[in-house]
Amino acid sequence: MKSKSGSSGKQRAKNGSSLTIGFATTAAVAASRLSTARISLKSDLMKGIVARKGAAKGVLSGFGRAVLQAERSGKRVRMTVLVEPQATSPHIAVEEVPTQAGDALDVALAAARVRGAARAADILNGAGMLSADEFADEIGATRETVHRKRQRHEVLGLEGPKRGVRFPKWQLNRSGELLPGLPLLFEALGNHPWAVFRFLLNEHPELDASTGLEALRAGRISNVIAVAETIGTGAFA
Repeated sequence: MKSKSGSSGKQRAKNGSSLTIGFATTAAVAASRLSTARISLKSDLMKGIVARKGAAKGVLSGFGRAVLQAERSGKRVRMTVLVEPQATSPHIAVEEVPTQAGDALDVALAAARVRGAARAADILNGAGMLSADEFADEIGATRETVHRKRQRHEVLGLEGPKRGVRFPKWQLNRSGELLPGLPLLFEALGNHPWAVFRFLLNEHPELDASTGLEALRAGRISNVIAVAETIGTGAFA
């Protein structure tokens, strides 16, 4: 990295117009290449740079180091320039910027989303998770009918990141009948399929330690909805 100077450069500096800086880069198998950038500065600032050419070169060199460190590490860096009144060269320090609390929270949330998606995929790949066609065969209906029932929340359909919608077989009784009160349960839990899934499989002290699924099968619809309304919304994935 070098600074161009000369009579024309000095004249521009004197007039306070601009400063032309040359950037030299060297490839492994090619000769050095020179590119330039022109920076416009006020005349008083230009005088300070001309008077301390070495300082200006050091600042630009430090900036180059900062850029390289940021690119290689993938992290933010801070470049600090300390200029002493009588010093010919500034003190330059380049350091990584510590991760802020907000950044750490974003990282934690992203990791949680990844874990949630992986857990959802495991569930949908499990036994008893039927496709729309398979579920249609179980209830003696068409695929289109199954999707309409899902839209009306008459059946529980779970959607994952890859496998599409899957329907738990356990929501049918031995006669192939659907769970009673399911649309009301969806409404109580904010219409979140994964929240309904979790509620149905979890045991609830308010239901005498029965799962939501067991309570609905026993016809305790009003008790189930009352408990669900106290839980509110919340999605598994």
